[in-house]
Amino acid sequence: MDRTRQSEKGMALMMSLGAIVIIGVLMGGVLFVATQDYRVGGNTVRATRAAAAAELGLNRVPVDWNLADNNRLKTGDTLKKAYTAPRGATANVTITRLAGSFFWAVSEGVAGGLGSQASARRRYGTLFRLDSPDIPFAGALTGRGNILVGGNASVNGHDSIPSGWSGCPPKKDVAGIVMSDTTAGLKLPGCTLGKPCVDGSPKFIQTPAAADTATYFVYGNSTYQDLAATANLVLTGGTTLTNLFPAAAGSVCITSVQTNWGDTRRLIPAGACESYYPIIHVLGDLHVTGGMGQGILLVDGDLDMTGNVQFMGAIIVRGTLSTYGNGAHITGAVMAANVDLDQNTVLGNSSIKYSSCALNAVMNGSAYPKAAKRRAWVDLY
Repeated sequence: MDRTRQSEKGMALMMSLGAIVIIGVLMGGVLFVATQDYRVGGNTVRATRAAAAAELGLNRVPVDWNLADNNRLKTGDTLKKAYTAPRGATANVTITRLAGSFFWAVSEGVAGGLGSQASARRRYGTLFRLDSPDIPFAGALTGRGNILVGGNASVNGHDSIPSGWSGCPPKKDVAGIVMSDTTAGLKLPGCTLGKPCVDGSPKFIQTPAAADTATYFVYGNSTYQDLAATANLVLTGGTTLTNLFPAAAGSVCITSVQTNWGDTRRLIPAGACESYYPIIHVLGDLHVTGGMGQGILLVDGDLDMTGNVQFMGAIIVRGTLSTYGNGAHITGAVMAANVDLDQNTVLGNSSIKYSSCALNAVMNGSAYPKAAKRRAWVDLY
């Protein structure tokens, strides 16, 4: 009897120990699965945060873009930026200048503790291109109405490089004057005795495109209004500006000053406003006398320039252009739409010289980057 009871107790003890072992194994399995599930979930969260941070870095590139870098950075130069994302994630962005108007941006997002197992990294890349308008400058001066060139004035379509400017594209000559009717609409009282007041390759172009308003206001995928919407300076109609000149406080260019249209000089060391290429939009007529400027000038009305104004870049006028006396010395290109078909006048000692170098600089200098079309984005890892 005692032996039977002892045997039963032994069996019960063995069953209890077995049950404890099984329960322990089950609990250990549950703990292992829960731990793994927790780790997988945590890793997924960190990977998602790292991916979001990498995307944030790429999205910040055009938002925080410094226009001065457009012409300052040379092929192979790099920029580094760092951003903080929500929940402690970070993004480190490296931007490399490629040939032409392209930039390669790589953004690495990091979430979790650096250097620990509880961290995640994602790296994305995007090809950016400066979104500059494709304005069809077929000549130094393009006019929809009549054009008068007199006195000692000159219009020249032979490609020129402003003194001290660098990074210019290969030279390409254009016509001196482009218009719809050179027979009836062109007057050259100053071109006497063989004086070359108009020159270019060729000197004149007669084309129906010069009579089409789309030539002056539609530039591929952008328009005059799109360009005006990004203006750095907006002036009311009827404004008169005297003595344009760069304004700076030490090494900082003061862009809020209406008469600061950048610095056309190329000094050593460089001036604070040398890389400032403003887009100036005038809501009506404008009279400018004296000084210097560079950039893109958009005039909704008529433009009157006197007093030896030096301007480098692009000028698009909805109305008419008048420059006389010491007038204006424009290096770049001019288009005057002549909405009311008045006469454009270039008189006195004024000059208009075509320059692809100046046009390239002001177009790129005022453009923000935009992701290139098709396959611009890539998942690096």
